[in-house]
Amino acid sequence: MKNILKIYKRDLKKIFTNSMAIILAVGIALLPSLYAWFNIFANWDPYGSTGNMQVAVVIEDEGFNYRNVEINVGETIKSNLEANDLIDWQFVTKDEALHGIESGVYYAGIEIPSGFSESLTSIVTSDFKQPQITYYANEKKNAIATKITDKVVQTVQQEVNESFVTTVINVVSSLIDLVADATKNGGNNVLGNLQSKIDTANAAISNVKETVGGFENIMKVSKTLKDTIDSETLKEALENSGELVDSGNEMAKLLQNSIGGITSSADTSLKKAASGLNEAADVLSGINTDVSEKTAEPVAKALAKLTRYNAVLETVRETLETVKSSLSLDLPALDKLIAKLDKHISRSNDIISSLTKIQSGATKAEVYRIADDIRSLSQNIDETRSDYKSKVQPVIERNLAALVDMLTVTGKLISDLNGELPTIKALAGSIDSTVESGADMVSSINSLLTNTQKQLAKLSDTIGGLKDSEVLNTIQNVAGKNSEQLGAFLACPVIVNTEKIYGIENYGSAMAPFYSTLAIWVGAMILIAVVKTAVKRKKEIGNLKIYQCYFGRMFTFLTFSVTQALIICLGDLYFLKIQCYHPFKFILAGLVAAVAFTVFIYSITFAFGDVGKAIGIIFLVIQIGGSGGTFPIDVTPQFFRTLNPYMPFTYVIEAMRECVCGTYANYYWIYLLKLCAYIAVGLIIGIGIKFIVKKPVRFFEKKVEETDLF
Repeated sequence: MKNILKIYKRDLKKIFTNSMAIILAVGIALLPSLYAWFNIFANWDPYGSTGNMQVAVVIEDEGFNYRNVEINVGETIKSNLEANDLIDWQFVTKDEALHGIESGVYYAGIEIPSGFSESLTSIVTSDFKQPQITYYANEKKNAIATKITDKVVQTVQQEVNESFVTTVINVVSSLIDLVADATKNGGNNVLGNLQSKIDTANAAISNVKETVGGFENIMKVSKTLKDTIDSETLKEALENSGELVDSGNEMAKLLQNSIGGITSSADTSLKKAASGLNEAADVLSGINTDVSEKTAEPVAKALAKLTRYNAVLETVRETLETVKSSLSLDLPALDKLIAKLDKHISRSNDIISSLTKIQSGATKAEVYRIADDIRSLSQNIDETRSDYKSKVQPVIERNLAALVDMLTVTGKLISDLNGELPTIKALAGSIDSTVESGADMVSSINSLLTNTQKQLAKLSDTIGGLKDSEVLNTIQNVAGKNSEQLGAFLACPVIVNTEKIYGIENYGSAMAPFYSTLAIWVGAMILIAVVKTAVKRKKEIGNLKIYQCYFGRMFTFLTFSVTQALIICLGDLYFLKIQCYHPFKFILAGLVAAVAFTVFIYSITFAFGDVGKAIGIIFLVIQIGGSGGTFPIDVTPQFFRTLNPYMPFTYVIEAMRECVCGTYANYYWIYLLKLCAYIAVGLIIGIGIKFIVKKPVRFFEKKVEETDLF
């Protein structure tokens, strides 16, 4: 041990008694920290500075007017982007955009083509056109920038989709208002007014039939019949009914799709609630000790989840209650479903109260009992969801389908009547010149009038049924009152509430473990490159053995590496001021890493010479991509995933992340314990393998020296 300390003391004495050696020592100590600090600072907040990235926007959309509803999606997108400072949006022409993207002025470009708004509204016409947004990406300019702009385009696409759904709902609401308001006459709605006109025409035809019964009044009957048929009553009734059925048919198809979205969103919300409650139960089941005020964090997380999904249940219940109040149909299944939801909400409130009470303290058994109650509630909600899909949702969809079928039949009837109208007029026109054939004509006219009367009566009954349809009333109530709220709900039925677990303030703090670990390894490599592992002038100390030289010079290396790590970690904490919940543990992890890295690299160099230095560089290269410091290790190739558990970087980075973001159980100490395995490996290489490879290494180095190149 004396000789080991003599070597160490001599090394320190030679450093502090030589001014050039002091300057070199200071440089060795500071250089790795600069490597870490510059990289961490360069990555401090890149995603918060995307406002400096220029993206070209080309908007050629002119807008579109559909049934007195002005739609201009291009202007909407422009207004939204102008209010968005996450990207430096540049509104330019298409030629300017393409030239700027190709030359590298813009990172990407977005084009809203001409006729975009018209294409969006084409869903309500027979000539449907899929609207498209063109995205131009300059992938040569920067690899990461492309990923950022890709995300930006997805955001724009989502805004357009939401705008589209809201627009469709507003158009549907406008159609309802147009049909309801434009045809009002004397306080009667369009359906009642149309039915009244058809009944009037029917009564007129009945009078004509009675007149035809008297042959002696044939001329009078002929004139009355001709005047009646030529009157505008029947023609106006058929024209108005045709317009109504066209609008109603179009409206029903649109609303069939819209109401379908509501029913689907209710099913999705129930599914999310059941899944979320299971997650809350799992959090409680993971508690292994009694709960106190200091260990109530899992209970608080479970309480937050339960509160959120209780609100989801209340929203679903209110939605179904609105549908129920709008329908006068007898739907026992819907009543039972709402009653079940009331029980679930009441039970959820009771569990929330229980969780609130146990935050101040409870036994593990009480926590597990509440977890079982939550799982039971989740199962009941899932059963309720199954009842909704099998018993309630199909009833609503069948009523909507019946409405569409009803309007189709009505349209066919009106088409038949329009086809018969020219025949009626032709017969009326021939009355004056064919009085001699009056008997035959009376018979033909009487038969035709009877058929027409039946058709009008059938049409009147159909319109009467449509007027009293509860489905139509429900659609008007749902879509006509709150079209904007309904459109916003269908565009985004689920709101994501993000809860950060082990949140990090900035990207620089997130990258600090990786760059600090990398700097410590680089520091050890600098030591190997500058400081010799072999002890010279051994006779000044005495008869030295290999292990004494090994440990004596190792202490010098460790002194430098520990100093390097201390400067790196202290600079991270107090110069860069990274986020760190456990500063002392962060420094300790850096010091242990310095010892492990130095012992390992020093040992392989001591044993293998220059080959050992090459091995250290190989380890460095592999660990940059295989430690999971930048990208998740699960997205790297299989080669790196296989090596990851055996790399020292892995455990240093994980230990430092525990300090930066918050510790979990004893993971921090487990990582440090695994890291210490490299100290043992280094000692085995430096002491044991050195004796085995001493002669081959010396032979290799001698041959290399003979080249006068290395």
